[in-house]
Amino acid sequence: MNFLCSCCKSRITNDNQKRHLIEGAGIHNIGYHLAWMECAKEELSLPLNKRQWLHTNQVPVVGEKRILKVTAPFDEEIGDTFTTIFEPWQMFLNGWESAESPDDIGKACAVLCRFEEVLCADYFSAIIYATVLKTIPLDQLYKVIPETVTDERFYEEFGDGKEVWTEYEDKHRLYRTWNAQGDVSQMQLIYTDDRGIRHEVLTSWYAMHEDFYYFGNAVNKSLEAVKSGAASKYRFLERDRQQGEK
Repeated sequence: MNFLCSCCKSRITNDNQKRHLIEGAGIHNIGYHLAWMECAKEELSLPLNKRQWLHTNQVPVVGEKRILKVTAPFDEEIGDTFTTIFEPWQMFLNGWESAESPDDIGKACAVLCRFEEVLCADYFSAIIYATVLKTIPLDQLYKVIPETVTDERFYEEFGDGKEVWTEYEDKHRLYRTWNAQGDVSQMQLIYTDDRGIRHEVLTSWYAMHEDFYYFGNAVNKSLEAVKSGAASKYRFLERDRQQGEK
């Protein structure tokens, strides 16, 4: 199941996405940006396509069948598994700066789902049932996703020179965004552990035909380690020079 772009009306597929399950974490490296929905109890007797679907604050629980609204670039068939993010609805719609309380921040989690059933659909979106298979709080991702040491300074270079907005920051979590007039935007979530090491655990990318989350656990070598390595290289070269003079 996939959908048409609401702007250009072309069909969007994910044939070129290199998605896989992250070993040890049990979620995919690439996730969809999807809306968690519910309807009022008094509307349960109405036909599915007549109900008013509302965003929800109900945190997903493993084993539940939950309702999601899916749009392009979602591209899955019944029985497929996929990963997404749950956030309380204010945060989902308006960013983390709109969280009603610190407790809402803690509710955000990565969710592995299995596509079960289509409730109603048109060319541009669908309401589906999905079974919740696994949840991981976002502030626990650094514990379950293997670390990748990178020379890319993800903290200093985020935004590539554009104005960066800090939407939420506490002792451990830093949530930042930037956008280019709404046409392109990116999000970054950094978790700083008790040793002071920054872990880039989640980013997103939004552009025409793209709206994905990217899960990982990137860490930088400390500046002390970089300096130590450079000093060790210098001592090695100096030793060779002295031996050559003998």
